Amino acid sequence: MPFNHLKTHSQSGFTVLEAVFASAVLALGLFGSFQLSMASVAANQSQRNLDIASGLAQDLAECWQVPSAFCASQFQSHHNTNTLSTEAGIQFERNWNTSAISTQSTDPRLLQNLHISVKWPSQDKLNGSTELRWQIRRASTPNWVGL
Repeated sequence: MPFNHLKTHSQSGFTVLEAVFASAVLALGLFGSFQLSMASVAANQSQRNLDIASGLAQDLAECWQVPSAFCASQFQSHHNTNTLSTEAGIQFERNWNTSAISTQSTDPRLLQNLHISVKWPSQDKLNGSTELRWQIRRASTPNWVGL
């Protein structure tokens, strides 16, 4: 007696529900990847601004320690603020203030502090700014040493 073999058709491919679920998971992954990329770009820009501000503060601190005519004239002026811009169009504002460290029976100009602050617009804060502060000290040789 011959057996009738029933032909069964197996389904291949995705059902509509599986395709929708796979698309949703893919969309969620792409959204997460986009958010990570945006956070990475913002962190990179923030670090770049911090590097520029550190360079501006370091330039001023090094100039303060060198007794050249240009550096001396920069610190003798009463205008202790200057606004600088970068190639990206970001405005950095650099302020400085010198103060004497007074000790007994010494010239107050021998020991000095230089306070530097550099401000720039912050992308994280609306109408806010970020500030970097530096402090450096300088000791000058007294005149009685004869140098």
